Amino acid sequence: MNAPLKAAKGAEQLPFWKRPIQIGGQKADPTAPKLGAQARATLIRQMATLAAVMPISDAVATLARQPGKENERLVLQRTNRALQAGSSLAAALPASAFPPEVKSTVAAGEASGRLPLLLNRLADTLEAQVALRSRLIASLAYPALLMLVALGVIVAMLLFVVPAIAEQLTGSGQPLPLLTRIILAISGFVQRWWWLMLAIPLLAAAALWQWRKQPDNRLKMDRWLLGLPGVGGWLSALEAVRWSRLLATMLGAGLPLAEALQITAPTLGNSAWREATTKMVAQVRAGTSLSATLPLLPNPPGLLVSLVQSGESSGRLAPLLDSAATSLDRQLSDRSRTLLALAEPAIIVILGGMVGVIILAVLLPILELNTLAGAPLGAH
Repeated sequence: MNAPLKAAKGAEQLPFWKRPIQIGGQKADPTAPKLGAQARATLIRQMATLAAVMPISDAVATLARQPGKENERLVLQRTNRALQAGSSLAAALPASAFPPEVKSTVAAGEASGRLPLLLNRLADTLEAQVALRSRLIASLAYPALLMLVALGVIVAMLLFVVPAIAEQLTGSGQPLPLLTRIILAISGFVQRWWWLMLAIPLLAAAALWQWRKQPDNRLKMDRWLLGLPGVGGWLSALEAVRWSRLLATMLGAGLPLAEALQITAPTLGNSAWREATTKMVAQVRAGTSLSATLPLLPNPPGLLVSLVQSGESSGRLAPLLDSAATSLDRQLSDRSRTLLALAEPAIIVILGGMVGVIILAVLLPILELNTLAGAPLGAH
């Protein structure tokens, strides 16, 4: 028996999580089709639905024949060709469209013989992540648009309205009120240096982006953000949702805890959580329980800690991790709605007040001139 056959036979005798799974190591292909989060979740859901009633190769072939968006069709065609050539689904999925955590879950499902179940769980996880992201974007969109419109009105008044009446205000020869002088000075500054006011934020953002590209700097900034009052707890809860939901999916696929943590770590957006999860892998492999390693996480939510402890003591870690993700997701949504309800009137009052101050600065000299002339404003 030659060496490759011996290696293959030996791999089959290993537990499925220790078998060699060819999911990584693929060279980056700039022409490879890519998928967005929503499209990826939809494809996995479609595969899960069809895999329950037919072989996965037939399911992918059926999806590849259906009309759809160009990128999705290219991904399905590549996957179908690889499957027809004898590849497993995990190896057939293009790395450009499916990240390692998706391919690892699929590989675990294939090796354990529970592919349809694991595809359904993976689809649930991906859809929940998309839904959370959509809710957060929707929560921030209206306040951002409101601020943009209000600031546009303020800048337009300073650039066009105030200068148009500045000569009339200064040509009367009367001393102008302090508020009017301040607004005229601000208007003059904006007219002369508007390009600098645009360049400074852009340059600062570019410099910050370049600085944050360094791993050490990004780690410092992420730790600093997690330590901010209010914001830090919100960011920690956001990372905890992704961490617990993906970890529950990995454990539900039958992966050991250390391997599940190792796959979860690179998917986290916050580098402090990513570094802590990587450290947890070594401790778990050394025999430490998951709950004992949770203090490594920066500012972990109390609910997550409690449910992990309960899950380990009851032997139901994966379901309780999923419950933690669902509960934290709901709390984030409730908190976002509350903040939005408070932010909208605050933005309206603050920016409306700024517009009112500009209008008052214009009206004050006119009122004073009418008073000096002995004619009340509006008298005919």
